[in-house]
Amino acid sequence: MTQRTLVLAAFAAIGSVAVALALLSGRGEPPATPVADTPRPSPRSPTLYCEFYNFVGRSPKVGFSFAISDRDSRPVFAQVSQFEMDGTRAEFGSDSRPIWALDDAQVPATLTSPDGAIVINLYAYDRTKSGGAWFEAGLRSVQYLNLDGKCRQGAA
Repeated sequence: MTQRTLVLAAFAAIGSVAVALALLSGRGEPPATPVADTPRPSPRSPTLYCEFYNFVGRSPKVGFSFAISDRDSRPVFAQVSQFEMDGTRAEFGSDSRPIWALDDAQVPATLTSPDGAIVINLYAYDRTKSGGAWFEAGLRSVQYLNLDGKCRQGAA
């Protein structure tokens, strides 16, 4: 091989690595919409994890995780991640986490996505309890349909 061929091969390899790194780092996806004035949960903040099952109920179809912090004595649910059954996963940085609205004045309590497209019904949810006990939940959405599932709150 000539020196020119080796140089061109090296540039092609470097270009391939750069493209692969850009795709793996998510630069090809649109950035998440930043949420202004998002409360910063402490490293020991409680968490909420919910998963919802396909109609057979054997494997999770979609899951959501939230960091919970307090603002004016009300819990704030900042979405940390979302995973799909096909293996795709969305991660939200601490400065771009969507804030879901909690309505615990009714039974079941509900968590509603910022755009209102997804509602999670939280049956027997008690925000004062933690420790990983699972409780019943339901997902209501046009995209995912109505799915049964469960949630658990992690300890602070």
